[in-house]
Amino acid sequence: MNNQTALITGASSGIGFELARCFARDDYRVVLVARHLNELEEARRLLHQEFSTVDIVLLPTDLSHPDAAGQLYAETERRRLQIDALVNDAGFGETGYFTDTDLETELRMIQVNAASLVHLTKLYLQDMVARNEGRILQLGSVASFSPSPCQAVYAATKAFVLSFAEAVQHELKQQKSAVTMTILCPPPTDTNFFRTAHAENTRAAQHPASAREVAQEGYDALMEGAARSLPTLGAKVNFFSSLLLPDSMLATLMNTQLHATSK
Repeated sequence: MNNQTALITGASSGIGFELARCFARDDYRVVLVARHLNELEEARRLLHQEFSTVDIVLLPTDLSHPDAAGQLYAETERRRLQIDALVNDAGFGETGYFTDTDLETELRMIQVNAASLVHLTKLYLQDMVARNEGRILQLGSVASFSPSPCQAVYAATKAFVLSFAEAVQHELKQQKSAVTMTILCPPPTDTNFFRTAHAENTRAAQHPASAREVAQEGYDALMEGAARSLPTLGAKVNFFSSLLLPDSMLATLMNTQLHATSK
């Protein structure tokens, strides 16, 4: 053990699980957070198959509830777990015209993708700044860089994460803090995202990036203290396109990607 602890939300599958693998490989204690205990237990089993001695703590938590982030923080305090690395990976999307999609789902999405992320960052960042050490990885998306018709609320939450993270990064520099914050902006990735977002048949879902590759690049950036990670060529192309093209054209391109493929 390296005597450090990483807390990863959305850790039962996808990018979150692969990030947990990265920390486990480097002998961190890992605190796995997701909604369902049975899925967390399966994630623990898989990690122990590969890293038999890693210390794994399971904290099932539904971050769509407004008080969940505070309860999660209180539980880690009760267990005297000092969180040295926080990964805010939990999030989900919804696909369809905004007039047709479900409001309650979108309000829960805002809570998970943005509000709980801010809440957890506030609590753990204050502790890290007081110790003058720690790392935070925020999960953005290539959707952070442009409007996304048919995923309007999801893209807006990811644009929020980008703006929030970049502002706090600047504040940490102004405070001369050794704490670092990194934003990971993956392209469409092979996770449960498209199934949950009802977007399995869209063009964006047809050639996803590897969750392991995305997680490794994000982890490396976090350990280097980098401000941003754009894993894969696809993410870099999306980012540079956002610098060169007007929002109206970006919205048209994203709209094309979020419609169903032809049969």
